Parts: sequence; C-alpha cells; structure tokens
Amino acid sequence: MDLDTPCRIAGAILLGAAACAVAWSAPAAHAAARTLVVEAGPSARAHVPMSVEAPEGTAKARMLDGQKEVPCQVVEGRLWWILDALDPGATRTYTVELGADGAGDPKAVDLRRTDQAIDILIDGRPFTTYHFTNPKHCGQQTRRPYFFPVLGPGGTPMTRPYPLTDDPIPENVAKDHPHHTSVWVAHGDVNGTDNWSIDEKAGWQLHRDFETVASGPVVGWFRETLDWTTADRKPNLAEVRTVRVWRLPEAARMLDLEIALAAKYGKVTFGDTKEGGLCATRMRPEFRADRGGRLVNSEGQTADATWGKPAAWVDCSGPVEGRRLGYALFDAPGNPWHPTPWHARTYGLLTANPFGLSAFDPKGGKKGDWTLEADRTATVRYRLYFHPGDEKEADVAARWADYAQPPTARWK
Repeated sequence: MDLDTPCRIAGAILLGAAACAVAWSAPAAHAAARTLVVEAGPSARAHVPMSVEAPEGTAKARMLDGQKEVPCQVVEGRLWWILDALDPGATRTYTVELGADGAGDPKAVDLRRTDQAIDILIDGRPFTTYHFTNPKHCGQQTRRPYFFPVLGPGGTPMTRPYPLTDDPIPENVAKDHPHHTSVWVAHGDVNGTDNWSIDEKAGWQLHRDFETVASGPVVGWFRETLDWTTADRKPNLAEVRTVRVWRLPEAARMLDLEIALAAKYGKVTFGDTKEGGLCATRMRPEFRADRGGRLVNSEGQTADATWGKPAAWVDCSGPVEGRRLGYALFDAPGNPWHPTPWHARTYGLLTANPFGLSAFDPKGGKKGDWTLEADRTATVRYRLYFHPGDEKEADVAARWADYAQPPTARWK
C-alpha cells in the first residue's frame, strides 16, 4: 500500500471529530462579530462535536444561537462547539463574537493530572482515568497505558474491572486474558515484538511526556508522546496519542482517540496476527454476546459473525440493573484500512485490528503485514460512544454518520 494515499485520506477526518475547514480571507480577530452557518446535510444530527477554522490570532470567542449562548472553545486555531440537534436538510445560524469571553464553565470537561494518571470529569462527575505509568494490580504487571474505570450513562462502569483494581472482583467477571485492560492500544507483532500480551517476552509502551493536558467548556484533551519497545525496553516505534473527551448530556459519553505512529527508530512492520487492536476494549460481562448481551456491526452481522469482518462500527450492549446500556466503537473513514476488520469476540473483547487478515479470512489468501518506512508517520482515528439502549435505541448508525459525514460549516 502507498503510504501517502492513506495518510492523505486520514487527514480528511481532522482530530477524530466532526470538523469542517473553511477558507478565511476576511479581517482578522478584531472584527466585532461574524456569522457562522451550519448545514445538516441528509442526516438528523444530535450532540455533534463541531469545529471550524478560526480567524488568525483568535484566542477566544462568544457564540450565540439567537439569544441563547452556546459554549465554545478555541483550540489549536479552530473554534469548537457542540451542535445540539438539527433536522435533515436544515440550517443553523450562529453569531460569533471574536475575541469576546464566552459562556460555559472552563472546566466543564476537567482533566486533573497527577504523577501517575489523568482523572477526567464532566460537569464535576467522573468519566474515566487514564493510567500512563503501567501500574501493577491483581498480581499482574501492566505494560501499556489504559483507561479505567470508564463510566457511561448514569456513572455505570462500562468495561471489565479485572485486572485493574485491587478491590474484590465480582464473581461474574472472567479472570482471563490479563492483558485486556479496559480501553487501550496495542498490537501483537511490531517488528517481531509482541506488544499485546504481558508475558516476560512482551514489549512495553512507555510514557515519555505530555505535550498538552487541557480542560475546557466543550472539550478536554491531552496529547502524549510514547515509545513502543521490546521486552528489554529498546524503542522500535514512536507514537503521539491525542485524546479528546466531549461535554455531552449525562445520558451519553464520547471519547475520541487519535494515534500517530512514527517510524522514528527505523522501518516498522506490523505483523499479520489477530492478537491486536489499535483501539481495544474489554466490555463488562453483561454486554457479552455469550451471556445474553448483543454484539452487532454496521453490516447487521451479529455475535460470532462479526469476528474478522470489515465494518464501519461495532456495538455491544446488555442489561445492567434493569436497563440496557452499551457502547459503540467507530472506525474513521479516513483510516488507511477503512472499513477495518474487527477482532470482536462474544466473550467480551472488541477491538479494531486491520492486520490479522490471515486469521480472519484464512481462505482469502491475503496477508495483513504492513510496513511503515523509516521516518514516516501514519495516523488512525477512532471514536468510542457510550449510550443507553441497544444500537437501534441509541441510533448508533446516525451517530456514526455524525462522525463520518459531519455537518458542514461556513463563515458568511
């Protein structure tokens, strides 16, 4: 595969969120106000993270929908906000006062960093914690950063607790695959190193630094530099990991993951193995398809039929304390292998793995080995959407459309 082609395509989905770039040729940030027009397109929209290129020099803004103030935020030269709802074919017109102080709690999405983790809260309520120092729990040494706990609608845990807590593990929680650490990034063959399992020959992902850790009224985000290494901690791949968490209503939660893989230490080959997931999750037991939960992909395939199949998204859900909850994992259309194959298991593993083709389709005759040439970078993006109901009640297909074919925005 020509690397330039997928990388150009990947650039089309900016920062793993619904975005619309516009040309800017009008006066800069001293202008008192501008009009911004959003067009829904063919889909009904709901709670869509949006961005548009801000005029040069703009550091802050105030956004109005009629007389109603809309929280907004300027991040890295773009104006960000949440489009609450818009009918198919409809438009929304905002007035944007450039340089003015906007509405919204500057810590509505609050990232609190310690020496070992980043706690992420939305409107003062815990959402998740990102652990970046590879701690040890349940007698197991983690080797990669991970998110845990991950709390969905109503503060309900959405992923498996084992092996990430020293608290007692409920009896209905399987204590298998200790390398399945809630939400994480990994692959089982990176230049011959297993960076998926946690045995003594497995590689590590080592945190190096945070370029940014920021809170905001619309989005909280961090950008981290890591090295993927051999078992003896010799680097063989560099990564820049960007995570964004959006301020949605409490009934839903959303996390965007952008992974920039860089062949900083020489050529890197990602081997053809099913043991991996560039965005990997291990669901809570009630979501497991082999225990009465539901596993379904964008093609309508369910349970075991989802394994290894290309799909735009996969959703899992199940009954928790009298109500159904679930989450979906979205593959961005700009990703080099979109729609990606899925390492989706009825026992609770759900990951996007584009490389394991010989296992997923042994009669297909295709190999999934993929090489990133020295000094080149490839970027992939995913979204996790935590929701009430199953994939139909949560309208997961429409929420994927918000991500993949977002509304358009233009300055008027």
